[in-house]
Amino acid sequence: MNVLYDHQIFTMQKYGGVSRYFTEIISHIRENVKIDIAIKYSNNAYLTNLKLKPEIEKLVNPYEKFLPNINFRGKRKLFNLLSRLKSYKSTDPNIFNKNLSIEQLKSQDFDIFHPTYYDNYFLEHIGHKPFVLTIYDMIHELYPEMINDPELCQRKAILAKKASHIIAISDQTKKDIIEILGIPENKISVIYLANSIQENFIKLELPKNYLLFVGERGFYKNFLFFASSIAPLLKKDSTLMIICTGRNFNQTELNYLSRENIQNRFLYKESNDRELFQLYKNAKAFIFPSHYEGFGLPILEAFKAGCPMILSNSSCFREIAGDAATYFSPTNSNELITAVETMLQKNDFRNILVQKGYEREKYFSWEKSAKETAELYRKVIEEFNNS
Repeated sequence: MNVLYDHQIFTMQKYGGVSRYFTEIISHIRENVKIDIAIKYSNNAYLTNLKLKPEIEKLVNPYEKFLPNINFRGKRKLFNLLSRLKSYKSTDPNIFNKNLSIEQLKSQDFDIFHPTYYDNYFLEHIGHKPFVLTIYDMIHELYPEMINDPELCQRKAILAKKASHIIAISDQTKKDIIEILGIPENKISVIYLANSIQENFIKLELPKNYLLFVGERGFYKNFLFFASSIAPLLKKDSTLMIICTGRNFNQTELNYLSRENIQNRFLYKESNDRELFQLYKNAKAFIFPSHYEGFGLPILEAFKAGCPMILSNSSCFREIAGDAATYFSPTNSNELITAVETMLQKNDFRNILVQKGYEREKYFSWEKSAKETAELYRKVIEEFNNS
C-alpha cells in the first residue's frame, strides 16, 4: 500500500498540533506501507525526525521571522508575495511544494492520498484515486465572529463531500461535522490523537508557585477572559505567577495586562518539548479555558507530566479528560477562581487528579492511532476499487 501526503501543513507550520499529528502517524505506521511526502522546502521541526529522501531543505527566511510579534489578517499572503521577490528570498516554498505535490499526484504512483490541510487544489489532479481527509475541528464554522475565514470553510465543505472517507479526531468533532456539513455518519471514523512529549529531568529556573497556559491565546482560546478572571487572585497572592508558552505577548495582550496592573505576573517562556514537560511537571495546575477544541493535545501532555488541570467544560474536553480534571464554564469567572483556589489549597485533590491522569493517558497512543489509520486506508482502498 502506497500512501501519498502533500506539503500543506509542513509548509505552513514550524510547530503545531496538525503537523505533529501527521509526522507521528507517518513515523508510527509500520507493516507493508510505503510513505511519500510531497515536500522539499520546510522549516517544520517534526520533519527533521523523519528520514526523507530527498532531504528537506530549510528555508532561508521562514515565516516565523517575518514581522515577529506583529499579527494581522493577510500576513501570510504578504509573506508569500514578498517571497517571490529574489531580493527577499529566492524560493517561494508554498508554490514550489505545491507544484511538487501536483507532479506526484499526476504520476498516479500511489494507492491513496491524504492531504494535510484544506486547500482543494488537488481535486483536478488526483485522477481516479481515493483520498482521506482529516478534519481537526469545526472552529471556523462555529465561531465566525472570532475566526472569519469563509474561503477555508467553503474548501473544507467541498473536500468533506468529495472525500472517500473522513477522519475526525474526537466524537465531538464527528458530531459537529455531521450537524454542520451534513456528512453521513458512516463516512466518518474517529481516531484519537496521542501525547508526544517524553519524561525528562532537565532543570529549569522556574517560579515555585505558578499556573501554566500553553499554546496560542487568540480568539476562541479565551486568554483575556482567563487573565481578567485570575487578576483578583494574583493581587491577593503575591507569590502566584502565570507562565505562558506559544508565542510572545502581543501589544493588545500587554496593554490589557498593564491596565489590570498584572503585567509583571505573566511570564512568557519559549519552550521545546523537553522544557515543556518540566513546565507541566512543576506547575500547580494547567489551565485550558478554550471555548472550543477539536481534541486538546495539551491535556495528554499534562497527563504525561503529572500536572493537574482545570479545563473549560465545553466541546470535547470531558470526552478526552474524563474525571481526571476539574471543570468550569468558560464564561464564568467565579467558577474559574473557585477551581483554581481548590487546586492551590487541596494537595490531596491535586494528587488524585494526577493519578487519574496517569491512567487516562494510557488510553491514547500513536501506535494505536497509526494502526487504526492504516487499517482505514486499506478499507477505503478496497471499497474504492470494488465500487
